[in-house]
Amino acid sequence: MQKKIVKKYADLILQANNATGRKEAVALIHKAAKLKNKFDSYEMM
Repeated sequence: MQKKIVKKYADLILQANNATGRKEAVALIHKAAKLKNKFDSYEMM
């Protein structure tokens, strides 16, 4: 489960770096942040 979250996070960050528009980049960064929070909560358990 954690590997899948990390892979998806890395993919979203890469997409955000390659995004052409500001809104697109911000949306991808927000999705990545949600995944990072989810991953961090799993680490605390």
